[in-house]
Order: sequence, then C-alpha cells, then structure tokens
Amino acid sequence: MARGLPGDFDLRLEFRLVGGNSGIQFRSRELPDWDTSGYQADIEDGEQWTGCLFEHTRGGVSMRGEHTVIDPDGTKHVTSLGDPKQLLSHVRKHEWNTYRITARGPEIMLAINDVVMCRAVDHQTGVAARSGVIALQMHPGPPMKVQFRNLRIKTFGETSPTSAPARPAPPATPKP
Repeated sequence: MARGLPGDFDLRLEFRLVGGNSGIQFRSRELPDWDTSGYQADIEDGEQWTGCLFEHTRGGVSMRGEHTVIDPDGTKHVTSLGDPKQLLSHVRKHEWNTYRITARGPEIMLAINDVVMCRAVDHQTGVAARSGVIALQMHPGPPMKVQFRNLRIKTFGETSPTSAPARPAPPATPKP
C-alpha cells in the first residue's frame, strides 16, 4: 500500500493532545505546502470537535452523538446516537486515548476508547470521497503538543493507485 490511496479501511491509533486542535485526515487529497483537504476525525483540547467528522468544504459532516445520512443533493438527515457531553466523558483529557476510523463505501464510523462518537453515510455527489491520503494533523495557533502512536490499518478490497507521484519525504537528519 506504499503509494496507495486507502479507500475502505479500519484505522486504529492512539493519541494524546495538550492544547490546541488536531485530527486525522483520511480519504483526503494533497494540497500545496504539505497540506491536505478532505475528511478529518477531529481532536481538540476543548469540548466542541473531538469525535466529530469534519470535511474542509462542508464543515461538520457529523457531530459527536450524531448519525448523519447525506443524500446525493447534499440534504442531511440527522438522528441521535447519544448525548454529546456524555460521549465526550469517555475521552481522557491530556492522556492516551484510542481512535478508530472505519470507512466502507459511503459509511464512516468514528470511535474513541471503543465508544462510537459519530456515524455518517455520505452520498453527496461530487463531494463524498471514497479514497485518498491519510495524514496526521496539527493546526497552527497557540502552543500545543499532539502525539500519535501504534498506528495500524487494515484495508478492505483494493486501494487506488496514486494519480500523481508521491511527494518526497523531507531529508532525513543523519545519525551521529
């Protein structure tokens, strides 16, 4: 999968965040200057975004505690999965937490510490992505520290080859 664009997958990782806002980009496209745009499993040191599915052109696709179905014309149908504040109580602030992102076809599920935070079924024509890069994010802004570890991905079916050459990694610092 080294030059692929994962489509259907189950991604699991651990994160710890102190201050600021971060996230896990997936099914995203590369932009200039090492940036990406697409779906994001959000993480923040506040109470609004952790456990929400964000997408750069549409904002909050499915907020914590929501099951969202988006029609081809962009119409959203939202039902409740649970109380957002109660779901957030399962996140250990400033400690290590597990994040699980499962994407299969139009369905996306985000879970933190084995608790489902939101679900989305995205059929929006011309916007819903079915494959793309995965990237770990750190927003510019006030001082923060974000850490990720134990990243594991299981893909389902085929992955799409990249349509453009992969961006080269920054030069490695030689070891003494």
